[in-house]
Amino acid sequence: MRQIAGWSVASVLLGIGLAGGLAGASAGSAGAAVPGSAHEGLFCTNETLRGDYGFTLTGTRPAMPGGPQVSVVGVALTTFNGDGTLTQFDNIHVDSTTVPFVPDRPGTGTYSLNRDCSGSMTLTAGGVTLDLSIVVVDFGREVRTAVLTPHVLVTSNGRKI
Repeated sequence: MRQIAGWSVASVLLGIGLAGGLAGASAGSAGAAVPGSAHEGLFCTNETLRGDYGFTLTGTRPAMPGGPQVSVVGVALTTFNGDGTLTQFDNIHVDSTTVPFVPDRPGTGTYSLNRDCSGSMTLTAGGVTLDLSIVVVDFGREVRTAVLTPHVLVTSNGRKI
């Protein structure tokens, strides 16, 4: 695991969430100590993510295969089921006349969380499947994502509703 000043990245991110003045943890996000964790007694499971989350996203992507990079912004409402499955509706705007806007585009997917609250997510919407890296912070109240494939540069932040 990558280290920052002797701390694991996950511990630093978890610390950022703790700095927000949180009191207590949900049953799905607290438990036995994580060896080497700065926050003993805390860990994540798929149950940590349960309920509706509102996301904002921003980045760039090709306007078409092999085309120029264009800006992307949007919002999504994602429901995590606590069992590694999810559904969502999104409204994504691409700065290109070749990419049509599809309001309330439905999607489905899966996710898997590691004990250190890092994880992965796969989302299929509009005939495209995205692989994402995710980090859960603030005792499951916030999810941060980065799209890994296909070749886009898009990140998002989701907050529990």
